[in-house]
Amino acid sequence: MQTLQEKNKAVVKRFNEAFIINGDLQAFAEVVAPDFINHTGPAGNNNADATRDFIIKLLRPAFPDIQLEIFDMIAEDDKVVTYKSFTGTFSAPFLGQEPTGKKATLRIIDIVQLKDEKYIAHWSVRDLITTK
Repeated sequence: MQTLQEKNKAVVKRFNEAFIINGDLQAFAEVVAPDFINHTGPAGNNNADATRDFIIKLLRPAFPDIQLEIFDMIAEDDKVVTYKSFTGTFSAPFLGQEPTGKKATLRIIDIVQLKDEKYIAHWSVRDLITTK
């Protein structure tokens, strides 16, 4: 039998792989609670829809060949912390930066709070995009 922490880590991994990398909107709908709050998002634009749109309309077009590497994932109680990076060809404007057409890496530390195997809250710290 899986512990709560193991289940939560599996949900976070699915969100990253199925939704962020593969664009699976069904996975997003199944994993993110309707009342989800992204505490890193701008006030008034930090709900589930805004988070989905940020990934689909900004992150994925900026890195159309996006790849994920999860360096570490730690779970305690109802939270999962992930240290990861996204790498891809920087092809569209993203976070105020113009595309370079070169490979770039975005390093992120995420904290996700879950309830009943669904995202209910998110906090994030991101490194600036670095081109290689």
